[in-house]
Amino acid sequence: MYASNSNLYREPIPISSQFAEVLESDIQDYVENLRQLDTPEIAEGLQSSRNRMLSENIIQQSQTVQGLGSMVAVDGGNNVLNIGLGTQCFVVSVLYSLRQNYDVRISMERLAFEEEEATAVMYGVRNEMEVRDIYDANERESFCIVDNSWVSLLENVNRVLVNYRRNSSDNDQQILLRFLRPMLSKNGHFISILQNSRNIAISKGGVSRFYCDRYGKNLILLDKVFLLGVLQAGEYTKPIPLSESGLGKLNVHTDSIFESQNAIKEIYNATFTSTGDVKCICSTYYKPHAWSPVKRIEFNQELLSNGHRLFHQMLATVKDSMIVPTIYEPLEQFLVDQVVKRHTGRLPNLYQTVGVANIQDFNSNLATQLVRRFRT
Repeated sequence: MYASNSNLYREPIPISSQFAEVLESDIQDYVENLRQLDTPEIAEGLQSSRNRMLSENIIQQSQTVQGLGSMVAVDGGNNVLNIGLGTQCFVVSVLYSLRQNYDVRISMERLAFEEEEATAVMYGVRNEMEVRDIYDANERESFCIVDNSWVSLLENVNRVLVNYRRNSSDNDQQILLRFLRPMLSKNGHFISILQNSRNIAISKGGVSRFYCDRYGKNLILLDKVFLLGVLQAGEYTKPIPLSESGLGKLNVHTDSIFESQNAIKEIYNATFTSTGDVKCICSTYYKPHAWSPVKRIEFNQELLSNGHRLFHQMLATVKDSMIVPTIYEPLEQFLVDQVVKRHTGRLPNLYQTVGVANIQDFNSNLATQLVRRFRT
């Protein structure tokens, strides 16, 4: 349908009816954001805000550099089947890339919880499986997209640990413990993926008003809407540490199972002037194309070393991936979401029909079919 200007994607990506509902939702959201900006008063305010941000060097221009090729993306999903006295939870994580010969992986867990409302523990398993896939990807060639914000991931971990101690039965605690230990150990998956500078977090939502509150006089807009009216194609906001983006100090649960809590707290709350070897998490808002929404990207400070070389390569890689004007996120992020949704929705019915013994075959067969379809 649309061919990339880059040679990273060898063939145009067809947009079929499979994606119509998702595309329509994204387009409606984007149009609604534009509608909020469509008054003379707001337009005048946005121009004033832009001028001030330019004068303070908050708005910066991306460099013309070569991107690093097709990225990797990870996403997860879950579904529930209530049978008798127990709750059957199906949790899926997908590691995906358009890269030729990349080993795409769909992993699935079927867990029987005693708790009727097993949402919290189920999300704990899902978080661990996604974190594990990001860890296993160990991306070094391009970048790995975390389909969430780093802040949301930490908040989810904290929430799971609260529920783990307060509400879970012994059986459910033991199930969850199997997943929490490798994620939260001293040198576990969580701390490791934070330290890998090739992992970048791009969330679909966003409720921050940091820039609008600071620069949007008399405007009450979310940053993703405010900056849509302020930034021009190729521009981004000057990277800042998460701890200086209006979030304040982030808390980390002190449960003893969270062995890496001190190191993780240090990373989340570090600044550019922090002592030692700790690299903080930074954030920026970036507008890749004139037609695209603004993307909030959270990344490791390491990308800002050597004259920001890797940072600008990251921006170029995201821009290269956003090649279809009706898809408002990197293509890998969009496609992994489609794999997750189509796969997860089928699991409860499949389990009732063929039983768990055949689900692993379904995993591999569906993965092969979906990957072949999305790549051609």
